[in-house]
Amino acid sequence: MKAFTLKQFTMTNGLRVVLMPRDTSETVTLLVLIGVGSRYETPRLWGLSHFLEHMFFKGTETRPDKMEIAIALDRVGAEFNAFTGEEYTGYYVKLAKEHLALGIDVVSDILLRSLFPAEEIKREQGVITEEIRMYTDSPMSHVRHLWQRALFGDHPLGRRIDGIEETVTAFKRKDFVQYSNTHYHARNAVVAVAGNFDTKKTRALLKTHFGELSPGKQTHPKPAPRRAPHDRFVHERRVSLDQAHLIVGVPGLQYSDKRRWAAELLAVILGGGMSSRLFMSVREQYGLAYAIRTSSESYTDAGSFATQAGLRVDKAAFALQLIMTEYDRVMVEEVGNDELNKAKQIVRGRLVLDLEETNSLASYSAGQLLLERRIRTPSAVWKEIRAVTSSDIQKLAQDLLKPRRRAVALLSPHGATKSFTKLLK
Repeated sequence: MKAFTLKQFTMTNGLRVVLMPRDTSETVTLLVLIGVGSRYETPRLWGLSHFLEHMFFKGTETRPDKMEIAIALDRVGAEFNAFTGEEYTGYYVKLAKEHLALGIDVVSDILLRSLFPAEEIKREQGVITEEIRMYTDSPMSHVRHLWQRALFGDHPLGRRIDGIEETVTAFKRKDFVQYSNTHYHARNAVVAVAGNFDTKKTRALLKTHFGELSPGKQTHPKPAPRRAPHDRFVHERRVSLDQAHLIVGVPGLQYSDKRRWAAELLAVILGGGMSSRLFMSVREQYGLAYAIRTSSESYTDAGSFATQAGLRVDKAAFALQLIMTEYDRVMVEEVGNDELNKAKQIVRGRLVLDLEETNSLASYSAGQLLLERRIRTPSAVWKEIRAVTSSDIQKLAQDLLKPRRRAVALLSPHGATKSFTKLLK
């Protein structure tokens, strides 16, 4: 794989920085990851991590008018945004290489000097309420909310990231101030710069702009529950739907588990492309779905391994049976060398394609450094992938996919669900 240039240092306030210069690019991305997300919230603060992400764009001491923030970056054609996950929140700007200093100035400004105006909080409550409704109305999104509930129940990992209307509309300015003071500090953050930039100048700019970030200390979320589904079957009936949206799977592997790449390969074999087992069975042979996908996701102390599909309502239970059959088969039969090698090349290809983009390059390194406290080069990752054997895949499947560990989340117009629950026995 292509050589991977990476330089790390830690500022005097404890802020970890990773620089990934690539002189063949015309762009550069600055990403700041903060180690806080939805799993850090109490029930009363449900949705605050995501809401706070919005509020950092609503005016600063330097740029009190929120339009100044947008205009400063729009006038140089920058791409800028933020995102919230279960374990981190990210703020990034991607722009032409000659404008990196501006990007650093704006991102540091919103994170160090935001005002959180009360009138903007009230206005944004309406915006986020509509965002919540939008994702609730999207069956492909909402079934994932049901899946998290099936895995983790009322644990913060089982709650949707954007919150619920009751909590979001009750937040006050003091909640934002206290939450940001608790979590937004140097030892709970990572800064990554990837693309075409001068390393020496960039290092100096980061020290100047982020040196004011208070040191603080790393915060930790509530530990994940035991490695079994909280509820083996979660169903929400929606009679207006023309499809049944289903997720079936098991609790997955945490970041530190040495079998993570075996799990990724297993996901690819089952439902990772147009030649995968489940795609060929559920779609190509029986015509029950337009798309079906299996994925393996990890957290610091938990995970999810699941297959998702939108299905013909009258054949949804049969499709679930087909998925279970493939889960059973991979437990008792070793994957052939050709199929395993194809899966390895799919994973490698995705990694190579992702890392062509400076956004993905920054996320790749910053995410590892924040959550795993180390960075493995793509070459090191590929070495781990290549080392996975058919026996490794089968042993993992036998441990991970045991029938008693399987759970189902279903969003559908079905009134009776006995045909689904019977398959979980």
